Amino acid sequence: MGSNQPVFRSAFQSADDETNSNLGIKPVVFDILGPDQETSLLPDYMKMVLHVNPSSMAVNYTKVIERIQTKGGFVEQHWGEGLDTLEFNMATGGFMRLYSGLSNITGGTGSIDTEGTRRESIAYDKYLDLLALFHNNGSIYDVTGKIVFQGAIKVTFDGGVYLGFFSDFSVDETADKPYQFTLTSSFTISREILKIRSTPVWNKDANSFWLGNPTPDWVPDIFDPDRLDQGSRR
Repeated sequence: MGSNQPVFRSAFQSADDETNSNLGIKPVVFDILGPDQETSLLPDYMKMVLHVNPSSMAVNYTKVIERIQTKGGFVEQHWGEGLDTLEFNMATGGFMRLYSGLSNITGGTGSIDTEGTRRESIAYDKYLDLLALFHNNGSIYDVTGKIVFQGAIKVTFDGGVYLGFFSDFSVDETADKPYQFTLTSSFTISREILKIRSTPVWNKDANSFWLGNPTPDWVPDIFDPDRLDQGSRR
């Protein structure tokens, strides 16, 4: 028998939401890796997803080029790739509470039925989690507060994996948006992993699908190697 208790939920419940085909959503997932930058330090149910996805994510790629002026002109020295960055523009989402709705009340705890502060909302809890991730920044501390070893932050979205650390985090609270915070953050990428997703193409000479996908997204209903326009998607 279902419960009549009203419940507010985030747009995303866990990092497994992307693999659930019934949901059709793709959360941005934050994880903490060990010093080997391979082993996750968090169990699957603790990998962080936001209350709502960022409004924008921008990947910035740079080249390191040094230009020196001489009497004969400019001399250019090319040093290859610079550190890439991932720029986030985000919002906490509305500070919504049961029974009282949207809240912009600051201060102490109010009545559970009528009043309550914005700190007693899922959106505020998720904001504090993201802020703690920025302050921690992949570092592991001992009981005295000293860094024992340095890990890395892992950001995953739609097949893209970015390893690195936060370099900037800002919070804006404005009068025209009293029920949420606007957040901006910069993430320095030390390593990028991109998974190629492509439709396999039949190679009639090798009698196999190119890209070596054992379970291709596209297979012919009646195979004719000279006609790749006949087929269906699984």
